[in-house]
Amino acid sequence: MTKPGVLLNIRWDVENKVQAFREILPNHDVINFADGEDQNFDHVRYAVVWKPKHGLLATLPNLEVIFSLGAGVDHVYDDPNLPDVPLVRFVDADLTGRMVEWVVLQVLMHFRQQRAYDAQQRQKSWQEINQPAAHQMRVGIMGFGELGQASAKGLLPLGFQVNGWARSEKSMDGVTCYCGDDGLNDFLANTDILVSLLPYTAETHGILNRGLFEKLSRDGTLGAPVVINAGRGGSQVESDIV
Repeated sequence: MTKPGVLLNIRWDVENKVQAFREILPNHDVINFADGEDQNFDHVRYAVVWKPKHGLLATLPNLEVIFSLGAGVDHVYDDPNLPDVPLVRFVDADLTGRMVEWVVLQVLMHFRQQRAYDAQQRQKSWQEINQPAAHQMRVGIMGFGELGQASAKGLLPLGFQVNGWARSEKSMDGVTCYCGDDGLNDFLANTDILVSLLPYTAETHGILNRGLFEKLSRDGTLGAPVVINAGRGGSQVESDIV
């Protein structure tokens, strides 16, 4: 009897990942797509992919599930011939931790106005800049899923007021949560630093635009809103940011 197949079509650390899959799935035939496109994929039930070649997934007649090796899934949805099977996104403690570190870093850099002090250092000048307390700053996380909630947990111990917005209703201790189109305007009006962790989809393409920026709070201690995009570039309109 033929073993069920697992196809790996990934872009980095390929050999190690193939070996790891073979060790944990001894009763499956783990196939490395990089070994050649002329292999027989008829028995493949599961595909583990990152930016797969367009049309590849449609050639797997017995495919049951697609696993995206990364937090985002837009690289899968880009395929116009995507088969109608479940798509599972990747959740990993290391990936989540790195994102939380980056989000906290960016919030602190802007909150403590480090860029302005760096410019003063280059100019060999010194002018003290007002430094508000963290509890005076409202950080709004747009996209309150796995990464958004983990980022909130990184910011709360520092004393920030944290708001979260998602398409569907969410809840988290210490966070004021908003949801849907009805809650978006209130969320933005109560946000001094906006962190976008939205997935990139047709609905979020260009969502970070002038219309959204104009709804952000301008009465905070920084005097103007800050936008930090931790998601895909396609969600922002560059000219509107300028």
